Amino acid sequence: MTKRSIFLMLLLMGLTAPAQAEDRFWILWERYRYSGENCPTGQNCVLKRDFASRPLQPQYPETIYRMFGAAGPRGFAHDPPSLHPEAPQVCDPKQAQLAVGFDPIQLPQSLKIEALRGVDQLHVDLRNLKAPPGFSDNFGTSLHRRFVATLERAGIEVLTEEEVTTVPGHPKLSIFFSVTDPDGHCDYTYSVFASLSQEVLLVRDLRIKITAGVWAYSTGSTAKDHHGTEEDAILRVAEAFIRDQRQVNPR
Repeated sequence: MTKRSIFLMLLLMGLTAPAQAEDRFWILWERYRYSGENCPTGQNCVLKRDFASRPLQPQYPETIYRMFGAAGPRGFAHDPPSLHPEAPQVCDPKQAQLAVGFDPIQLPQSLKIEALRGVDQLHVDLRNLKAPPGFSDNFGTSLHRRFVATLERAGIEVLTEEEVTTVPGHPKLSIFFSVTDPDGHCDYTYSVFASLSQEVLLVRDLRIKITAGVWAYSTGSTAKDHHGTEEDAILRVAEAFIRDQRQVNPR
């Protein structure tokens, strides 16, 4: 056999040689913590699991292999052992990217109005608004009916507080109405502030879910575009919401 044929044989052997594998062992510490009522099996009981891990360097690694049902490193050289049915999910920095298909940190910043995309159901309740001077005691109830009718004509369904809990994000529109009469002579001013809140996840940690305001609108007697009565000012919230909602949800 010539030197050239020996060289080619060695080269082919190198190309077909199996990839080298290295086994590393870790010890995992799991702690269960319960909070809430009627733990651990109650419906309102919340389970939280905390984990800590450390590298394990056993003096006799053969014992570890036997725990996995293998005689040695070659016992599962090609197929790793199956997971235990109660094994915890191991997290890594790329877990969020793998779960949602993109890296949340690298995602471009969206326009804030995009938070209204897909929002065609929400909860709002104006029936407890206190009547301003000159209006009857059913101010809130009457205004609520007009407000809901305005939204629903635009295709936005108003749900009860219980019904909205079944809608992803739990969108809730809150309206704050205040009257200021510093001299007590009915020479007052008033302001309206509205905020739509939804459940959101933090980009830096998708495990953290909070309720946050994603849309806001304000007006009142001192606003440049003010016209009409206090009731008209509050109804402008519905008009503003419909206008912005349609920008990202064209019919």
